[in-house]
Amino acid sequence: MKIRIMLIATIAAIAQVAGAANSLPLSNAWNIAPSGNATSSGALHFRMTAGDANPVDITVPIMSGAKEGSIARYIQRALSSQLRTHHIDVEAGEGTNVILKGAGDNGFSVELVGSDVENVRVAVQSAEPTVPPTVPKQATPANPPPPATPPAPGDAVPPEAALTDHATASPPLRIEAGLRLPVPNFRSRFP
Repeated sequence: MKIRIMLIATIAAIAQVAGAANSLPLSNAWNIAPSGNATSSGALHFRMTAGDANPVDITVPIMSGAKEGSIARYIQRALSSQLRTHHIDVEAGEGTNVILKGAGDNGFSVELVGSDVENVRVAVQSAEPTVPPTVPKQATPANPPPPATPPAPGDAVPPEAALTDHATASPPLRIEAGLRLPVPNFRSRFP
């Protein structure tokens, strides 16, 4: 009797682990990115599942000859009209991306179930980072910034003087403003 109970408990634990491994990833933000131009008419079949709720199947019709931007607009319109009741905001992202954002903390999953449109690929990815960064923010730069450009010629401080106390260092060399050098006249050489 004890062996039978242990066997049933072991089978239940294995089934629970297998079910967790096959569960869909949950996120509060998803990115759908179509690429390619449709060479045939057909449909994209998406499935949205919010937690333990029943999945919602959405069909997006695509016309032959549709370009990436048009396909993204078709996806946005179809998902927006179907997912509004589930409190999921569907908006256009950058380029041909379509962004889905959930209102709650539970998350939802989105998957492309099937497509019969030729020459169109659709990437569905979570738009949330899966883990926080492991490297802390850097307080000071690894390489010090270059010295600032002096405001006027001759105002630069030599590097060795910059490292010493300015009160005891010799004053920087300046070019006198009244000193003029002869400038060659190139016009006289060329007619």
